[in-house]
Amino acid sequence: MPGGCSGNIVRMLPKSRIFSAILLGIGVALVVWGLVAPRFVHADGRLPLDLEATTYVLHDSDAQTTINSDPLAGVVTTPVTRQLHFEVMDPASADDATIRIGDSMLRGNPDTQGFEQERLLSATVSSFRIDRTSGEVLSDIALTNQLASPTVQYSVDGIWLKFPTDAQETTYNVVDPVLRSALPADFVESTEIDGREVLHYRQVIDNANVAEYFADANNTTTLTKEDGGTTTGYFYHNVTRDFWVDQRTGLVVDLAENIDDFYGDRSGQKYEQKLLFDASLDGAAVSKLVAQAASIPDGDVSKIANTVGIVIGAVLALVGLAGCFGAFGKKRREA
Repeated sequence: MPGGCSGNIVRMLPKSRIFSAILLGIGVALVVWGLVAPRFVHADGRLPLDLEATTYVLHDSDAQTTINSDPLAGVVTTPVTRQLHFEVMDPASADDATIRIGDSMLRGNPDTQGFEQERLLSATVSSFRIDRTSGEVLSDIALTNQLASPTVQYSVDGIWLKFPTDAQETTYNVVDPVLRSALPADFVESTEIDGREVLHYRQVIDNANVAEYFADANNTTTLTKEDGGTTTGYFYHNVTRDFWVDQRTGLVVDLAENIDDFYGDRSGQKYEQKLLFDASLDGAAVSKLVAQAASIPDGDVSKIANTVGIVIGAVLALVGLAGCFGAFGKKRREA
């Protein structure tokens, strides 16, 4: 019987060769796994698809702004809270994902109660696709202005709230939502927060005439001069924006903004203040964001495990191969 013959053959083989064959099989399996696993197990610090939705809250208790619901009030000094809500959405794949960023500014403190529409200064939602590792924006950004205009599309060459995994001490182009463009954020220094290496980048935009970046009714106005005459006014955007980025994952763990937006004449002279805002995240929020970054596998453990697996597998395979050719049996017979 065929089954009986194969059983007899196995019984006829020396135990050393059977054991060697098992070692050979285990060794080959470990080597194959070590080589193939990185293609399927993405423990390399890329943006997780199950990343908890992240909200960056910036609050200035003495901001200056105009009020949408009361244009005649002029510029008022009031608490202003900015919220950036970063969320990973479908569709997504091993290499890219859809991102949605809600960006709002409201008068009042973060816990202020009241009719939100009256407190709202601005509110937009931006949706786009990014590379999960480099953070690069891969698609046009679909922008919806909750206060007025319909959805518009614009393209950028840069990143937004997700820096490259294994971030470097260099300059990155980062999206400025006011200008709808990606502009340089320069490396400042390397520091440490709660035991994690964090890279500090700074983006400085100086007296940018928004009308030169895209057309919109709000980018120009009519200004009254000191002599009573009028002139065309332009919306100018100034900001110093600081990002503190977890080096391993590229996630932003701290953020600060100093904004000075106004209407001015063609030369850039200020006539009417639109927004004066200076704020950063609080310490508790920063610690939470650092802890979130620390929970993301950065690939070191996986790489070490794969390397150890390949080495052990290779050794076992060589030992098993030698045993299959009777190396251990010969030594026992010679003894």
